[in-house]
Amino acid sequence: MKHAAFVAALLFAGATHAAEFKFPAAAPVAAITIPDGWKTTETETGIEVQSDDDAVYFSIDAQDGKDTSETVAEAVEYLASQNITVDDSTKKEEEGTLNGMQAYNVYWSGKDNDGPVTIGLTALVAGADKTLVITYWGGTEEQKAHGEAIGGIFNSLKPIAQ
Repeated sequence: MKHAAFVAALLFAGATHAAEFKFPAAAPVAAITIPDGWKTTETETGIEVQSDDDAVYFSIDAQDGKDTSETVAEAVEYLASQNITVDDSTKKEEEGTLNGMQAYNVYWSGKDNDGPVTIGLTALVAGADKTLVITYWGGTEEQKAHGEAIGGIFNSLKPIAQ
C-alpha cells in the first residue's frame, strides 16, 4: 500500500510549475512541466529529474513500442546499477490511464544507500509506435513531503501529436 500515497498524489496534485520540457530533444514525443528548483538533465532518449533535495528521482524515456516484460527487466537492471535493492516479494501491478494514455504500472518496496524507498515503473502508450517509460524511486518519507510536486509533474506529462 506504500504506492497508494504516490498514486493519490499523482491524481490530486496541483503544484506550481516553472518550465515545460519537450523530450527527447532531437525528436520530441512528449512534454512535461518541472517545478522550480528541481534538477533536470536531458538524455538521448528523454529526461532525468531529481527533487531539490535529491530524495526523489525519476527518468522518462521515449522508446519504440516494446514488450512490457522486457521494459521491466531493463528497469530492474538499471536500478541495481544505482545500488537500489528491489524487494520482489512486494511487487504490485496495475493497469489504467494517465493523462489519456494507457498505463501499465509496477511498484515495489526496496532500499537505496539512504534507506527504504518506493520504486515504480510505468509504461505509457504515447502513440502508435512510442512508449514512455518512467523509472521512479524515492525515500518513503521524502516522497510524502514531495507528493504535491510529484503529482503535478506527472499530471503535466502529455504526448506531442506526431
